[in-house]
Amino acid sequence: MFKLTLFPILLLALLCPIYIFSQSGPGGVGNTSTNGLWLKVDDLKLLDGEVVSNWRDASGNNNDANQTITGEQPSFISNSSLNNYPSVDFNGVRDWLKVDDADILDGTTAITYFSVFKPKGLYTSNNVHAILGKRLTYSVSANYAYTFFLYNNKLTTDIVNSNNRYTSSASFSNDENYILSFDFDGSNPINSRSSMSRNGSVLLTAKENSTSIINSNQPLTIGTMNVDYNRYSKGEMSELIHFNYKLNQAETIIVNNYLSAKYNIALTANNFYTNDNIANGDFDHHVAGIGQASDGSNHLDSQGSGIVRINAPSALSNGDYLFWGEDKKDPSYNFVTETVHYREQLDSKWRVSKIGNLGTVNMSFDISALDLTAKQSCQPLQLIVDSNSAFSTATSYDLTISGSTATVSGVSFSDGDYFTLSYLDQIVWDGTSYFNGSGIGSAPNASDSCLKLTVKSGAIGILNEAGYVREVQVELGATLQVNDGVLLEVENGIWNNGTITFVDEAQLIQKHTGTSLNSGSGDLTISQEGSNNLYNYNYWSAPVHRNGNWQVNYLETETGPIGFTSSNDANPLASPMEWSNRWLYTFNGLADAYADWHDISPTTPITPGLGYTMKGSGNLSVLEQKYTFKGIANDGDIFIDVLAGDEVLVGNPFPSALDAVQFIKDNLSVIDGSLYFYEQFASNDTHVLNQYQGGYATYNLLGAVSVPIPVNGGVSSKGGPKDYIPVGQSFFVKAHTDGTIVFKNSQRAFKKESLGESVFYRTSEETTTDTRIKYWLAFRDAASNESTIALGYDTNANAGFNHGYDSRTFNELSNEIYWAITDEELCIQALNSFDVLDEIPLGIHITDSGAYTFEITETLNFPESETIYLKDNQTNMFYDIMDNGITLNLNSSVDVSRFSIVYQEGQVLSSQDLDANPVSVFYNIEKETLVLHGIENLNEIQSLNIYNLLGQNIQSLNNVNSENVDLSFLNSGMYIAEITDRSNKKIKLKFVKR
Repeated sequence: MFKLTLFPILLLALLCPIYIFSQSGPGGVGNTSTNGLWLKVDDLKLLDGEVVSNWRDASGNNNDANQTITGEQPSFISNSSLNNYPSVDFNGVRDWLKVDDADILDGTTAITYFSVFKPKGLYTSNNVHAILGKRLTYSVSANYAYTFFLYNNKLTTDIVNSNNRYTSSASFSNDENYILSFDFDGSNPINSRSSMSRNGSVLLTAKENSTSIINSNQPLTIGTMNVDYNRYSKGEMSELIHFNYKLNQAETIIVNNYLSAKYNIALTANNFYTNDNIANGDFDHHVAGIGQASDGSNHLDSQGSGIVRINAPSALSNGDYLFWGEDKKDPSYNFVTETVHYREQLDSKWRVSKIGNLGTVNMSFDISALDLTAKQSCQPLQLIVDSNSAFSTATSYDLTISGSTATVSGVSFSDGDYFTLSYLDQIVWDGTSYFNGSGIGSAPNASDSCLKLTVKSGAIGILNEAGYVREVQVELGATLQVNDGVLLEVENGIWNNGTITFVDEAQLIQKHTGTSLNSGSGDLTISQEGSNNLYNYNYWSAPVHRNGNWQVNYLETETGPIGFTSSNDANPLASPMEWSNRWLYTFNGLADAYADWHDISPTTPITPGLGYTMKGSGNLSVLEQKYTFKGIANDGDIFIDVLAGDEVLVGNPFPSALDAVQFIKDNLSVIDGSLYFYEQFASNDTHVLNQYQGGYATYNLLGAVSVPIPVNGGVSSKGGPKDYIPVGQSFFVKAHTDGTIVFKNSQRAFKKESLGESVFYRTSEETTTDTRIKYWLAFRDAASNESTIALGYDTNANAGFNHGYDSRTFNELSNEIYWAITDEELCIQALNSFDVLDEIPLGIHITDSGAYTFEITETLNFPESETIYLKDNQTNMFYDIMDNGITLNLNSSVDVSRFSIVYQEGQVLSSQDLDANPVSVFYNIEKETLVLHGIENLNEIQSLNIYNLLGQNIQSLNNVNSENVDLSFLNSGMYIAEITDRSNKKIKLKFVKR
């Protein structure tokens, strides 16, 4: 047969990666190139009494033992006397197995075999109880490789025919468990080439003439000497091991200790692994070892049948060994939470026996079978080593993972140490203390984002500093309290079967995308303060839900659940506190359709993301009433379907502030981009609608304007909205197309009212730098009733209506100004870029004649060298309203196009060629004419050109014969009129045609 020569073997070793030859054989000795056969009974997955037709070879050489002949197959014993391991039972009649001939099994200069065998038929007429044989017959030497058998009650070995057969003088007994072995080395002196051993002790070293094992073409037979021998063993076998070389002394000791521990067979020599006994914990399984024998031979790299590989001892002398064994025969390799440190620990552990001093070692673990699905990548898998099995004072080593292997170097062991694998997965409040957090007292802080927070029953677990965790689990009966002003960020979901309380300005942000990950039977509570005025609406939106919806009667106060009355006025003295259900509404419909206010009852289900109204209790014991929302925290994507043209009362659905800018940007394809917040003034004392004191503040991506002060009086205490919407606040939006409004976790933010970052209805003071030019223009009557409009410049805007940057007026006022663009009246307008030649139409409605003041109340980034003027197109007067307001007497007949905002005073076309009267040019919206006021000699006009904003010339007039130029032919839009006199002096006017 073909045999590998030395050169090809060496070449293969050079070409193949080192890990192919890692010591994964029995006890960590040998590999696929040296371990030719490894039959271990724990690989058989049979039921008790079933026949064994195939016994898989674990060496990697596929030398399976098989028997296809019915009636000649041994049977399986599932629970034998061999340490409760199974065994293969040969009945002594005609049971046997064979391994087909393979190159590695013979034709070598040396060999070693081990077998775990329990004889049961000694002293019978059969006499010969073969463990194995590889020969044709007794008499044909050409095919006689070796035999190993019990004859009568003595152990016999024969290498290469029967000329040097030798038998030990030691006797054997039935029903005793033995580790039997023999070896041969043709390079030894003739008188010591072969030996046999029992339970680790050499029984006999014998003479053998042959210098090599012949290349027999016969199968290896188990339970009989050769095919058709007709005498069969009676006994049980649990393991059979072959090596194609003679093991050195260190390797032999390691294999014997492996078999001794596994099958609970005491060694009579070199019993170095001692953690296989009951007193030391019965770490019987997957034993392997490294070490150096007294003769200087060594073995430095072992893995064996388990997942642990140890090698590279830093200091090794004769007699030094390190063995390790596992506590489970068939480990599942799951991680479970241990309750000392609340770490995730492998449900298997190992214990070492250390003889002498090997220094430190390197270790690796085959983690392909480990259940690491719950492990987070930011926390390392660790090796933990301790002198006690609870690992209460463990030394930890971080493992480096590459593929399915985890490695670590420089590990130190003491005799009797335990080791296992562990990783940190959670921060735990155990009812008394925190464990594993990075914050004060081991509580979580903002650096713990990959850890789960688990809260167990006991005293209340309190968070006093911001924490960022992967997920939260509050167990039954447990309570987590997030103190005032503290943010809890959660990457994923919350499983709450207890209570989570957010005190005052504490907030919750969840970071994941998609649908909600929150569940459980417990309650999360969070509070918000609202007006207690009996007559004033609060616009609410619930940050929690119960069974997917919210009901107003779920609201509580600090004293408990609230009650409702059908009367217009709640009883301020009621106990429990009382509210009127007369003022409970939602809104979804057309802007001017009062009927689209839908009255609801305290038990009407309200979808998360929708807003509702409710008036105060009138209880004067507090100015602001604290309301408590209790349920499952809203989380993830929340959708509200809308129809084009409808206004909807929606609201912040989360137990945190909402980033208004992000909300608008996420929904610009559906809504016009303006948010309207309702505020009723503290002085309001009526339920009569037309006598209300209050109104709507407006917010968009450009800026905000505050609630106007109407004729009914009162004073706003809130100011203009800015960037963040607080917990529980609802607001109006308008849809410009059919679609779906979406709230997302990415819109959530942490902003506190106490720092001016959010105010309920409410706004926030955002600290980010805004470099855009903006200003706010107030319009005030003699009684100090006031409204404000805003204008600014943003490169995202153009001359038309810009979703998100232009906001329509939302309040119905008797006297007001507005920005006039095509078919729109705006309270906030955005233009693209600042131009000192801009003339911005300012619309006006006057119902009550009297004195009115125009005043710039605030500017942002406005050029210091420029001024803002109110231009009166009727009188051609320019008023500087930057530093001081201008008060004008106006009546109800005022032309809506009378005023404009400009950045420079009017100029004369030519003092020599034109009349010296002041010249003003303006567009009359009502008459659709361009008015050339003050130009007495129209012949001095060389040309009049009308351009659109793209610079395209729409109309050219070279003969102007009237100071009222008809522009009714123009389509709606924004235009520029350019007038040039005969000396090339120019006047430009930007105007809107509606």
